[in-house]
Amino acid sequence: MTKTILLWIFWLFIITLVIYWIWSGGYRNAMNAFRSMGNPFTQGNTATKGYFRLPWQPTMDIFPTAPASAGNTETSELQNQYAGLENNYEQLSAQENQAKVFGDPSPERGRARITEGNGASETEARREYIVLTASGENSAPIDMKGWSLQSAYTGIRAYIPLSATAFLMGVINDQENMLLYPGASAIVNSGSSPVATSFRENICSGYLGQLQRFYPPLSNSCPPASNALPFTPENLKVYGDACFNFLQNVPPCTAPLTNIPADVNPNCRAFAANVLSYNGCVATYGYRSTFNFDSWRLYLGSTAELWSNTHDIIRLLDGEGRTVDVLTY
Repeated sequence: MTKTILLWIFWLFIITLVIYWIWSGGYRNAMNAFRSMGNPFTQGNTATKGYFRLPWQPTMDIFPTAPASAGNTETSELQNQYAGLENNYEQLSAQENQAKVFGDPSPERGRARITEGNGASETEARREYIVLTASGENSAPIDMKGWSLQSAYTGIRAYIPLSATAFLMGVINDQENMLLYPGASAIVNSGSSPVATSFRENICSGYLGQLQRFYPPLSNSCPPASNALPFTPENLKVYGDACFNFLQNVPPCTAPLTNIPADVNPNCRAFAANVLSYNGCVATYGYRSTFNFDSWRLYLGSTAELWSNTHDIIRLLDGEGRTVDVLTY
């Protein structure tokens, strides 16, 4: 009997609570709360409002997702850094290769250069040559004693020869170390000299090219033949008027040899034979301050080619074997 009474009291209590919950608007409040609740399993801007958490779970911070643009920026920065490192590596690699090609630098570096190497690809020693040029900013001439040219490809090394500063035909010329003055140049030929020595060019050198072949050709800028015989009453009487006409028609740097006109008298013929030649030109004009050119013809005396016809690395070395300049092709 007591158990039945307690059961009725329990159900009456439950029914009373339900009636009170409905009367106080509990159903509507529950629906509104449910609609305002976000997806408990999503993260984003609404995660903090509708995040689902069981009562026994600890509170967890929501980590914001980085925007896509931030990721792109970071990737771009990494790519730029990689490209910069790659460029630096290529530059360092190129500098290392250049240092290997150049060799041990000389204190004379910059004072002299190899300025032309087209002749290095010739197929005969007598045609093969390169050109050395002294800087115009040098304050003094370069004494090239002990200097040399060397192929890094074959290892062949040829030393700059002694030369004749005041060259004359038919005599034993004094040999000296070459002094390369500021702005001066030297054509270094691999073969032997057509005149048996290296020499400094001058305003009469063109006469040498009439009987011998030079590579490259000598300058054809000798003084006019007519300048050698002043037009005076005395000379007119001695050499005759035909002599002056003849001299005016002689090409530069040309000895008349057998092409003297028949009306030229013996005095004029003797004059032409003595003066219109290399030695005669030197005797006539050698005293002038403008007699010598700032150019040399040097001959290494080889019977075979020294430099490769296709690719080579030719170094200009000082007396200590250090590199002054390098030609690559």
